[in-house]
Amino acid sequence: MDRPKFRRAPAEERRDDLIAAALRSIARDGHAGVSVRRIAAEAGVSIGLINHYFPSIDDLVASAYEQTATRFLHLILDEVAKASPSPRARLSAFLKSSFAPPILDPALLHVWVVFWSLTVHSAPLREIQARTWADYRGALEVYLADCLADAAAGPGGGLGTARAALGLGALLDGLWLEWCLNPQSFEPEDGIAICEAYIDGLQRPAATT
Repeated sequence: MDRPKFRRAPAEERRDDLIAAALRSIARDGHAGVSVRRIAAEAGVSIGLINHYFPSIDDLVASAYEQTATRFLHLILDEVAKASPSPRARLSAFLKSSFAPPILDPALLHVWVVFWSLTVHSAPLREIQARTWADYRGALEVYLADCLADAAAGPGGGLGTARAALGLGALLDGLWLEWCLNPQSFEPEDGIAICEAYIDGLQRPAATT
């Protein structure tokens, strides 16, 4: 009988496997999961293999951060692409997908808390955070600008589109965090309604004195 041939995983596939193992390790063990030894055990590989693909644990965690943030942004944009072409419908699809699985998931909070805390001390993570946040806010700003283009108050209700997008992004992040900390604090539909009301307020002319 011929022995089965060993199949060497392509480099990109192997990197993705290691990133997935890192995410599982962090989700299960929090900060303790940020360990080459634990991640190697989770992936079923040697520590040397991880060091071959990632020069440091910071580089591995930064790659996991970028992959996670990029994946969730793409999930949101895919839902926006399915919406009707009206600017408000597209922006509403952005909001609804932000308050739906797999993005709205308390288990993800463990991962994001580790990412955020490590960003303070890790240059690679800071660079990834800045870039992925800029991508997210940039997409939100585009949809918000389209929605507010004909508003009587002008883009952003006098705030300007960039500041309005910053506010909406912060509102989305805050509501996501509050729900993940306590899913009984409000229903996802409540979060959507709050964000929709924020947009309605931007479309109303500013009060004059």
